[in-house]
Amino acid sequence: MVSISVHTDENVTPLNNGSNTTNSTSTTHSISSSPVSSNISSSNRCSGVVDTTKTSDSLKRKRPLKIQLPSSILREIQIEKIKTKDNMTVEDQQSFEYMDLGVGVFCKKGKKKFMEDTYKIVSSLNGNPKKGFYGVYDGHGGRKAAEFAAEHLHQNILKILEKSAGTMTIEEAVKAAYLKTDDEFLEQGLGSGTCCVTCLVEEKSIVVSNVGDCRAVLCRGGVAESLTIDHRVEEEWERRRIEKKGGYVEIHRGAWRVHGILSVSRSIGDAHLKDWVLAEPDTKTLDLTPEMDFIVLASDGLWDKVENQEVVDTALRVCLGPDKVELTNDCWKEDDEFACENTSPPTKSRRISLVKQQKVKSHSPLQQIKHNRKRPISNRLVAACKELVNLAVTRGSLDDITVMIIDLHHLGWNS
Repeated sequence: MVSISVHTDENVTPLNNGSNTTNSTSTTHSISSSPVSSNISSSNRCSGVVDTTKTSDSLKRKRPLKIQLPSSILREIQIEKIKTKDNMTVEDQQSFEYMDLGVGVFCKKGKKKFMEDTYKIVSSLNGNPKKGFYGVYDGHGGRKAAEFAAEHLHQNILKILEKSAGTMTIEEAVKAAYLKTDDEFLEQGLGSGTCCVTCLVEEKSIVVSNVGDCRAVLCRGGVAESLTIDHRVEEEWERRRIEKKGGYVEIHRGAWRVHGILSVSRSIGDAHLKDWVLAEPDTKTLDLTPEMDFIVLASDGLWDKVENQEVVDTALRVCLGPDKVELTNDCWKEDDEFACENTSPPTKSRRISLVKQQKVKSHSPLQQIKHNRKRPISNRLVAACKELVNLAVTRGSLDDITVMIIDLHHLGWNS
């Protein structure tokens, strides 16, 4: 004899049409494989009432018992559609774009079931249009950590700066805010984590910070300049730090990973690896100067496939569009000595000198658009973001990708 015991949180009372209704009381049904006789009266058959205590009726049951999931699990499974300018999470969409004054964003979901990237845009901090906060968050193991950091990190920065009253530098305040956000998320008891890169824009300076492999790249006069350090386990100095603390790293699925799990060595969240995976950011402060054009903030889905300089070149090409000013032989006519149509172009050394003069006299690339534009700069920033995302996808990126471009000439930030 084989006995199977099934416990459920509901009583089942068959109705006339054979459907089941649930009650809150608990009952236990036992099913036996021993032969039994079926003695159901004709009156019970007509009324549809069956004695559930009889094992013969349990054997004849064709419909399984309904399973009621706790409401907390249902809330976790439910897909939330958040579409706001400050914080965005794409769930059922394959891509999403957003633009604001001086900033453009484009996001594309990879092969994961859910989009785990998000971003934050605060165009005016404390009512000052020349101050802003921008961040890109690349979640892993779920989207909870990315959403939490996007909602609370900038708030913690502002609170710490206000409480410090000038007793700590901005870099120290940003570092403290990262650690505070990490502690607050760990208190939630959730297991996901997130990499992030943020840019705090002051009136005359920018503060760029990151944990993980999200990256910030500055375009300075058309030349790419990396502002962050990728925190990956493959870096020898990060491996030594992890091993010194008693952890270990190993190659799994083609990449160095902490305990064979996580390929980044710093993040917000990841409670199960917190002894070795830090939330302490690398932070850099730069004074704004006229030759600074824009900053690209992006998740590793872009940087794994596209080099820094190519990102800057692509963004400039899309942003400049038909307004791009090419340097032709007409430029040599600025010097009367060579302003003759029948003469040959000047020597190489003379051309270099004239190009330098031309650069000094002209505006930076994005400033050219401001003086002679046919469509708003924000449209072009979004178009550049989209071009970069599509470029990474065509090269085989399967990851979620978020690209944000911030125009540093917006409202005279670096004038």
